[in-house]
Amino acid sequence: MSLFRRSDTETRSSSGGWSSVFGTGGGLNNSMESTLRLIPVYAATSLIADSIAIMPVSEYESTGGSKQKAKQQSQLMIDPHPWPTMTRVEWLHQFTSSFLLRGNAYGLITAVDTAGTPSKIMWLHPDHVQVDESGSLPVYSYKGAKLDPSTVIHIPWYPLPGTSVGLSPISQFRQMLETGYAAEQYGKDWFDNGSTPSGHLKYNKGSLEGSDAAKVKSRFKAAVAGNDLFVSGSDWEWAALSVNPDEAQFLQTIKATANQVAAIYRVDPSDIGGEAGNSLTYSTLEMNQIKFQTRALQPIFTRLEHHISRLLPDFHYMKFNPDALVRTDIKTRMEVTKIGLETGMLLQEEGREQEERPALTDKQKQDWQKYYGKKPATGPKEETS
Repeated sequence: MSLFRRSDTETRSSSGGWSSVFGTGGGLNNSMESTLRLIPVYAATSLIADSIAIMPVSEYESTGGSKQKAKQQSQLMIDPHPWPTMTRVEWLHQFTSSFLLRGNAYGLITAVDTAGTPSKIMWLHPDHVQVDESGSLPVYSYKGAKLDPSTVIHIPWYPLPGTSVGLSPISQFRQMLETGYAAEQYGKDWFDNGSTPSGHLKYNKGSLEGSDAAKVKSRFKAAVAGNDLFVSGSDWEWAALSVNPDEAQFLQTIKATANQVAAIYRVDPSDIGGEAGNSLTYSTLEMNQIKFQTRALQPIFTRLEHHISRLLPDFHYMKFNPDALVRTDIKTRMEVTKIGLETGMLLQEEGREQEERPALTDKQKQDWQKYYGKKPATGPKEETS
């Protein structure tokens, strides 16, 4: 019998729907909360969601062919969460978690400013959203109540042709996840209730009756308690028993599950309990971060950029700064900034802003020019006859 069970509450998709939100017996089912019990899934999704949640993001304005940070940031960019106890960090985390676990993020516009621009968006729990695609346009409902389509933001991850609903990774790979969960449960049961003894104390002079064997066992356990020494003659032989390789197969299954989850979410297997398939000695932390950013983060936050930019005023758009996550040593960072200043890619104020330092005052600029600025070039010396 499958660990996933059918429910009345489901989101229609090309896969035919999702299973129940709550299962029985505390086992793995198809809900977001339940799936997070599987360690590799929790590790992969939290790694991506945390990275996007802490990534700097700003509103930019494009006018006359030039692009610059908007002087007046929209309320949606400053504090988009409708709940006063949460910030943009939690807002981005909720979006990413829904996107990763369900393949869809459903947002509901709950407030607009005086100009009609959305100022608050609440991410709906995807398990309570239903999408009716029987008509020319999808109709969205939340907990059975129809939603005004003008207030709905739907961001799918993997939509197939003919549908606006993205595939759910949890539904698509539920057999693999069930196997991983079963392996973890087997390991817990084995260590809690395993039938394999920790060792074998053998009497070499013959057989022992039940009462004698129990008495020897009790004396032996008392002798070795607290890692004390056990002394015997030639009559006794002790052998510690290790885990049977066949019974310990769950360990390899858990690693294999982690590798498969890493492939789904495009993260390094070693970050979520798996084993990397290569040993590139020239790989660096910076290279790994760039790879993670390009493969796992950028496809997600780019989708959010496009959808939120459609809600901002004309010629305004949302832009993440993923470079802020790529941490280099201070020497390399200063060298890159120096190149940017010399080539005109950066202004001094922008370079200082990257380091979270205030702009120089006029007095500080004069002092810097006086002590560290380049001296004016002198012309060639005239030759004297």
